[in-house]
Parts: sequence; structure tokens; C-alpha cells
Amino acid sequence: MRYLILFVILGVSASTCSAQTSLPGKMEQLKLESTLVPSPATVDVLLPPGYQQASQPFPLFIWLHGGTSGKDVLGKHMRSYIEKAWATGDLLPCVVVAPVTGASFYIDWLDGTNQWDTFITDQMLKYMREHYQVLPDRSGTVIGGSSFGGQGTLRIAFRHPTMFAAAVSIAPGFPAVLKLEDWDISYFDAKVLADHGSRFGNPVDRTFWRSTHPPTMVIDHPKKLRESGLQLLIEVGDEDANGNFRSVELLHRLLFDAAIEHDYHLHRGAAHVGRSKEWRYPEVFRFITRALKPMTEKDPSAERHKLKAIQRGRFKPRTTNELPFTPVVFE
Repeated sequence: MRYLILFVILGVSASTCSAQTSLPGKMEQLKLESTLVPSPATVDVLLPPGYQQASQPFPLFIWLHGGTSGKDVLGKHMRSYIEKAWATGDLLPCVVVAPVTGASFYIDWLDGTNQWDTFITDQMLKYMREHYQVLPDRSGTVIGGSSFGGQGTLRIAFRHPTMFAAAVSIAPGFPAVLKLEDWDISYFDAKVLADHGSRFGNPVDRTFWRSTHPPTMVIDHPKKLRESGLQLLIEVGDEDANGNFRSVELLHRLLFDAAIEHDYHLHRGAAHVGRSKEWRYPEVFRFITRALKPMTEKDPSAERHKLKAIQRGRFKPRTTNELPFTPVVFE
């Protein structure tokens, strides 16, 4: 497979970064010829300071954009947060790669015309590992995204849970339903709806939809996810105007009942966009750093507390369906 590579070196100014940032990263843009997706596929890359001089490989952070375009998202929207996190130590130095996918839904479309899942997890990942100084295995690979990219993160990570050390899903925008009949697509704009049949079938293929819907992916594959070792963070603001807090709460309940380990953060006073990113993104980056650099030694205080709990009969290993299913109806 041939690759046409276009490098675009962006300006060295990093005025949007914290004063703690000593050096900016370096932006590059790739054009990858592909038979999997519309070709050439645009892929943005952000290299950490000192990349050219480094003797050791870096972790690879796959970032999936929100919205239905993706153009310049890494350079214009995410770069300042990432560079600030490098400077503060919230995020380990890493190579960040962001495919520009449009309204892909981050799936392999049913009609075969766009295979974005395969492009990201196969062609793009292989290219990055072959042409960049990145770690070549799961322990050094993480994936994350916001909004549309948040649901894309879940779709890809749930399908390939052993491919990534961690997955972080920020305000994912999937519908908070468990049945296809309850899926309301009226809020999609005409551009997104134009390709709806290509993505999911016309009429929608029920089995295919279920295989790409994050809540039903959990329901159908709990053992696979539980035993994968994937470090998962899902988070959302309780003032998300899109109502994505409903989606994330549903997913959290399913993951909890399935005894699938995960972090769940509902941020009070946080919206879908805006200033809450100033405290939410550092938290996300610290989660990624912990996954890439896990603590191997046990916590002595925690171990002593656990031993006492066992001795006093309080400790019970986590199991599925621990809480009652009968809902409490609030007025």
C-alpha cells in the first residue's frame, strides 16, 4: 500500500499554553492513501517537545474528534490542553495522532464504503508504529475522544479492548436507549442523515446497530470486557445541553451491574463545552498517565484496611447485579 505524506509544520508559538510550558510540541499532517476510507485520509499528529532527540519510544495517544468534521481539531482545540498537561506533568510525553473522519461514527459502515474502525485500528496504527518513535504494543497505546469522539472511543475500545492500555470517553453522544425502536435520529442534520443508510442499512440493520451501540456492546460482551484489563474512564457534565449525562449514567449502571471495572465522573456544573474543560481535561490526562505508568507496588495502608475488613466480615468481592433492580419512583 502506497502512502502519500504531507508534512505541515505549524508555528512554534504556544501562547495559549500555560507559562509553565518551556517548549511547544510540533504539529504534522499526514495524507494516507487508503482503500478503507475516502482517500487520501487526513491524519494530524502532535509530537512532544524533545521528540527528535529522544532515545526511547513514546506512548501513542489516539484522539478521536467530536462533531462531524474534525478539521484542525487537534491543532486548534486540543493542542493547548495537551501541551499544558505535558508541562505540568499531568500527561506523560506522548505522540498524539488524530484522524480526521467527518461524520464517520467511527465504525465500519454496513455498506463497506467507509471502514473507519479498521482504518484506525489497523492501517493508521501500523503506520504510526512503523514511522514514528512510539511503543509498539498495548501497554503504550491509549485512545480517547470527546462527544462524537467519545462514543467512537467506546465503540472501538469495546470492540478491541485488549488493544489499548486505557480508553477515555468524554461526554459521549450515543442515545441513552437499549432498543433500536427507541433511537430518535430526528436531531441529526441533513448531512449526517444523508449517509445514514450507508452506515446502518436502510432500513437499519437491527443486529448491526446492536453490535455498534455502546450500551448493548456491554450487555452482549460483559466477560470479554471484564477480563480484558482495559482501564476505562467515562465522564460527563451534569449541565450537558445535549443530555449526554443520561447516556453516560446508563452506561455506568450497566458497567457496574456487569462488574466491569471503570472510572465514572459526573461533573457538577459542567456543560458540554466551555470552561469546565480547564479542570476536566487535566483529570483525564492524569488517568491516562496512571494507565501508562501503573503503580506496581501495593498500598500498605489499603492492604491493612482490607485485611481488617476481611477479618471483621465486611469485605465481599465484587459480583454482578449487586444492587436491587426495583426502581424508586420520585415525585
